[in-house]
Amino acid sequence: MRKNLLKTKLLQNQTVFGTWIMTNSLDNAEVISHTGIDFIMIDAEHGSMDLQTAGNMVSIIRGTKTTPLIRISGHEMSQIKRGLDTGVAGVMIPMINTKEEAEQAVSFCKYPPVGVRGTGAGRAVLFGADAEEFEDYYSQANDETLVIVQIEHHTAVENIEEILSVPYIDIAFIGPYDLSTSMGLQGQLNHPEVQNSCKKVIEACKKHHVIPGIMTWEDGMKQHLEMGFKFLIGGIDGAILYKGVKNLVNDFRSLEIVK
Repeated sequence: MRKNLLKTKLLQNQTVFGTWIMTNSLDNAEVISHTGIDFIMIDAEHGSMDLQTAGNMVSIIRGTKTTPLIRISGHEMSQIKRGLDTGVAGVMIPMINTKEEAEQAVSFCKYPPVGVRGTGAGRAVLFGADAEEFEDYYSQANDETLVIVQIEHHTAVENIEEILSVPYIDIAFIGPYDLSTSMGLQGQLNHPEVQNSCKKVIEACKKHHVIPGIMTWEDGMKQHLEMGFKFLIGGIDGAILYKGVKNLVNDFRSLEIVK
């Protein structure tokens, strides 16, 4: 099994940055993975991403220095198992609100004796091929695979100490928009109550030796770094493409000669 370079960076207290892929474009995955970005989060929660496409993206991304991760759409064992079987270096599990949900999610991510993840001949082990590069996967996956729980509801913030007391959670990732919405403050990301909730999660992360992460944006990066977040995701491939082309169109329109 390959060394998880992203996890190594985080254990060395480095700050890492990645972006989302929500389209089904393998070309987008290939292009973005050559930008020097630390990781790509393949989003199989929202949109129409299927696991076959996600797996093909993983194969492309693994050929670069970028680390492939996946966000699944729920807590179920089958989703976590199949998500990890694509060969990603980590899985993001949405809407973890209680200690019990966190314990169950972690158990589904880990092979026995730590958890209950089942073995299978997926892409993670080259579909059962007896290849030297994959022969140690089962023995090393528990240590190398990142477990990322999403904190995106006020209930999760209220239970954050209990949630992060669960062993083997690597990253607690705040979804600030969903969090603000759950607090009756939709989109008010800099509201003092939302900011205090973020700070509460960061403090709990420090106490339990978990990496704090957040969805960020151009004007928010500096603020989030100063707050202590170490795992940042910014941008979505479709939006990045739109913005780039829109800027070109605007430049062109401003130069058009009026006839």
